[in-house]
Amino acid sequence: MANQKIILVVDDMAENLTLLRSMLSDYFDVRLAKSAKMALGLLSNLQVDLILLDIEMPGMSGFEFLRQISERSLNNKDTPVIFVTSHANREFIHEAAKIGVRGYLLKPIGAETLYEKIGSVIGMPEGKTNTMEEKLKTLLLAAGSGDSAMAESLTNELLVMARSQEDQIRSSMEAVAELIQAFEYEKGIVKIQEFLHNLSLNRLW
Repeated sequence: MANQKIILVVDDMAENLTLLRSMLSDYFDVRLAKSAKMALGLLSNLQVDLILLDIEMPGMSGFEFLRQISERSLNNKDTPVIFVTSHANREFIHEAAKIGVRGYLLKPIGAETLYEKIGSVIGMPEGKTNTMEEKLKTLLLAAGSGDSAMAESLTNELLVMARSQEDQIRSSMEAVAELIQAFEYEKGIVKIQEFLHNLSLNRLW
């Protein structure tokens, strides 16, 4: 949609780019960069509303990337930035706060946490939902990429959501969880796809 806000995701891991795009593409115009250098090239011709930035990347770190934006006086020098990282490094957190980074999220990130942080910085589109179907689709991607930490986090969230649902949904989610927790991802993917198909047919969510 033409009026969607633009989010630039910068991460050297393709699976992280894919996962964040899957969480955000229903609500934002998501642009992806697999390196800080590539991101700088994009920002030369594009004004974005938010940058989700990995810290530790080969070639150029997230901190160096932000320095480059400032030194080059790019239009995006005042764009809010949220760090997305695997490391709860106190030095990183202190440095991020000092240079005005607006948030610091630790991987693996649940969709609800991501939406909450983005909402506090640039707002989420009205009518945004965080349904079981959306979480299952994200789990499908996590299982497909072998992201065990993300798959475990999403599975736990979905089990909680399923507790208040009908017996059919609860039993389906428990079957998915059993496979994911046993690292049977291929079987889990098939079960998730069946679950999503049934949700779509019966409007159960």
